[in-house]
Amino acid sequence: MREIEQVIRAAANGKIPGIWLWYGEERFLTQEALRVLKESYLKEDPSGSSIETLSAEEVSPAAVVALANSSSFFSRRLIVVQDLPYFREGASEDVECFNGYFADPNPGTCLLFVAETVHKGRKFYKAAEKYGAILEFSSPRRTWEWQAWLKAETEVRNKEMSPEAAALFLAWAGHHSGVLSRELDKLEVFTGERRDILPADVEQVVIRTAEATVFELLDAVARRSAGEATVKLHEVVRLEHPLKVMTLLVRQVRLLLGALAWRRRGEDGASLASALNIRPYEAKKIWAQSQSMTESQLARALQECLRTEIALKNGGGDPVFLLEMLIIRFCAG
Repeated sequence: MREIEQVIRAAANGKIPGIWLWYGEERFLTQEALRVLKESYLKEDPSGSSIETLSAEEVSPAAVVALANSSSFFSRRLIVVQDLPYFREGASEDVECFNGYFADPNPGTCLLFVAETVHKGRKFYKAAEKYGAILEFSSPRRTWEWQAWLKAETEVRNKEMSPEAAALFLAWAGHHSGVLSRELDKLEVFTGERRDILPADVEQVVIRTAEATVFELLDAVARRSAGEATVKLHEVVRLEHPLKVMTLLVRQVRLLLGALAWRRRGEDGASLASALNIRPYEAKKIWAQSQSMTESQLARALQECLRTEIALKNGGGDPVFLLEMLIIRFCAG
């Protein structure tokens, strides 16, 4: 079950945990779930007085416990604690006061802790796991997981997207749920009462990410098509600052070198994602691109990238022209 659906169900059934720890890299989904949870409290108290948000960097654990234990005019109260330092080295003693509260929490209070990362070996995590509930917000990783996510999001909007449109949408818009959600909102408005979202709709509405265009740029480089590669470069430069474009190119070249090294070891593409610590959909593209490039070509490309980056940072010429020359040398190499 998707994390936000668990929050919706808990709120609808009146079974919101008294101690709740949320964590994960998906900040957009976390904020969406928090919005849903807050709405359930706002139905009882539209003024929002039953909801409090604290920064753990500014409020001590003892103060958090005191607030959670204090009486309230409202039958239910939500206390959201963010910016958690509790998983750092040396934080064990500071959080000892939570142990007693977690074992016997105020029944009218939901004490929600929100973090990006956690340390499962820390006492705070173990106490939250023992006495409360923990929810990890993670983005999809595999292609089928993104397709399932996209299907669910289009259904929420009472829309359908053909497999061709879905593939184009993910290729253009990338794989960040916040960006994808905004692009889906635009498609929802654009298509109006029409239920089907077509590839033509995606082409007219969705903005291609710089990362997606960089893949197309390197495809053109692999074909030695300097003209097409330069056109793609200009598309990327319209989206990002030249130094950011340079960073994207360097990253891509390094990933391709990693893929070639992995191939040389006799490994297959299926295990590349874990080897390079990238998402499976990206690994699939990198593996395919690496088939048409040589190690010497990529090594020269990396050297050219570093020279161009130095020129960009030291004002060695017009940034776009420097990047154009880099791409032309890529194609000539």
